[in-house]
Amino acid sequence: MAIRSGILSEQAEEEERSARDEIRAAEQKLRTLKDRRSALLSMVRSLAQEALDLQDRRIPLQQEVEAIHQRHRDLGKTLGEIRAEREAVRSRVAEILEALRATRDQRAGAETPRPESIVKEISLLERRQQTTVMSVKDENALIARIRQLRGQLTEAQKAEATWKAKDETLHGLKDELDKARKRMDDLGAKFEEVRKERDALMSQVKERLLEVGHLLAEIRAKGKARTEHLARVTELSQQIDELERSVMAMHRQSFQRRDEARKAYYEHNRGVRQTFSAEEILSETAERSLQELFKKGKIELRG
Repeated sequence: MAIRSGILSEQAEEEERSARDEIRAAEQKLRTLKDRRSALLSMVRSLAQEALDLQDRRIPLQQEVEAIHQRHRDLGKTLGEIRAEREAVRSRVAEILEALRATRDQRAGAETPRPESIVKEISLLERRQQTTVMSVKDENALIARIRQLRGQLTEAQKAEATWKAKDETLHGLKDELDKARKRMDDLGAKFEEVRKERDALMSQVKERLLEVGHLLAEIRAKGKARTEHLARVTELSQQIDELERSVMAMHRQSFQRRDEARKAYYEHNRGVRQTFSAEEILSETAERSLQELFKKGKIELRG
């Protein structure tokens, strides 16, 4: 390596200048990449925080949806219970109506006269017997008729007692029928009230679910953007690592170049110093020899 007045040769200095330019350009690019990575990391943190904020909004809303939906299910169960009771009451109403109709039909088809009419007829016949002159035959026929009516009266009185018992039963059935019909009306009104409340809750559930859906879509969008930014951060980190290794290699090459030039320079100076030292030693030796000769006597110089 040719040595100039400085440490580096002209070629080495040119290489060093070129290397410094490359290093400066690489370090500038490195700073740019790190700034971009830092900006992306800030965006990643921002997206993560925004996703967490959205999640904080979604959780209570989701809990509210679940609570409303549970109330909706409870009301559905209540509607089922009301419907079942209403069907039971309707069946009972039909049974009562059938019983009343059957009783009316039985009474309408009964041949036994009422006791009051029989008593009235017996009274008329007895008065006729007492006030009217008739033959023995006619009187005997009248008495026989009275006896017959008294027998019928006993049967009619028994039948009347039976009908009175049935009437009391029918009266109870009529009261039950009125209560059952009122209960059906009450159940119908309650059913409609619960149905409207349940429908309103379903509307609330749909509204809340729509809000939850929007929040979930935003959360997914934030997550997707965060993933994309992280992928870009990873890509930039790889570029930064490669560029840092390249810059370090260039620094090592520059250091090695300077170190080699410095060693060459020192070797050159040492060689020069050794040459000058040998000449001085020879000169001093010759001078000392001449001095010794002069001290011993003449010196003949021959051509």
